[in-house]
Amino acid sequence: MSYDAVIVGGGIIGCTTAYFLSRAGMRVALLERGALARGTTGNSFAWANASTKTADAAYHRLNAAGVAGFRTLAAEFGAETLGIHETGAIQVVSRSDGPGFRAMQDDFAALRGFGYPCRWLDGEALAAEARGLTLPEGAEALLLPADLVIDAPRFTNAIAEAARSGGAVIGENCPALALAADDDGTVKGIETADGMIAAPRVIVAAGADTGRVLAELTGFDAFATRFPLREVPGLLLTTPPLEQNPIRRLIYTSTTDELHLLPAPGGGIRIGSDDVDGAIWEDRSEASMRRGGAALLKRAGRIVPGLSDRVTLDDCTLQVGVRPYPQDGKAIIGPLPGAEELYVLATHSGITLAPAIAAHMPALVHGQTPPDLAPFGLGRFPGF
Repeated sequence: MSYDAVIVGGGIIGCTTAYFLSRAGMRVALLERGALARGTTGNSFAWANASTKTADAAYHRLNAAGVAGFRTLAAEFGAETLGIHETGAIQVVSRSDGPGFRAMQDDFAALRGFGYPCRWLDGEALAAEARGLTLPEGAEALLLPADLVIDAPRFTNAIAEAARSGGAVIGENCPALALAADDDGTVKGIETADGMIAAPRVIVAAGADTGRVLAELTGFDAFATRFPLREVPGLLLTTPPLEQNPIRRLIYTSTTDELHLLPAPGGGIRIGSDDVDGAIWEDRSEASMRRGGAALLKRAGRIVPGLSDRVTLDDCTLQVGVRPYPQDGKAIIGPLPGAEELYVLATHSGITLAPAIAAHMPALVHGQTPPDLAPFGLGRFPGF
């Protein structure tokens, strides 16, 4: 059977794209070399937000559209069905952290300018909002009620099922082997172990593996080393379920002992930190992961009273997600120059952006570049 599009990659972006294309009446096949949502999607902090994207207006708008897209899908399918949790977030910084506090003031001004919901919490208001937690002396905060926590594997599998209901074919344990194309670059489909899947469009949504997948599909080895994307490992620690869990919103701190905490699906706390991620960059051994996990648990214990008495490192789950990070920190969305019907979707903000990117894909694959996507094509990078 022939299709209108083949998607390579069964993470949150690939599956959400399959849903939107099938909803638009297109015949879609999705190929995943393993099981859905087992790569970066299943090992993500899963914070959907535009609150940390304040440096670039276009990128902020796209992320804000992703957050809004989750709410639209929740109204359609039910938030519980999709694993969408409206927790909001709190950014906490002490006045004694001069650079961090000024950065938070700048974020507040930028977010207000963008029209993104936010409110400043002084010390008294923060203490009322974060009852049961021990926060730094002199701390104030931004309250960000629009931010969401996503159960990413649940969402991905649910939206894949919705795509199936719309006629999409979802192939797990079905690796894409090669791109079928004419000498002039006209896309014909994808070769698999079971034969060719014919389609005039191929969409690669392979996350951190994008460069390697493009090299395998096209036979052009340079994609594996020169594609403008690097891999960023992230260490996550998840505690077992806690009675009277005091983490009700996502909480993050800045600059000093940076830390992110969110209420994890199942009743525990999920913990991460950018600088601990840096410590496992070169060494992802079990010993390195345990050192990083111990650091995360110790830091979290300063905020969550009694946590170290209730939870040990051996009680917790440690996982590493390898995230795709475009060279400029934004997103890659659009056709590969020279093969105009071979599309690439890759971004560090994959959880947040999945609904926004996917909603625009029916227009993009029909030759219309939505204004929201125009800044994020491959043409902005040298060599493309």
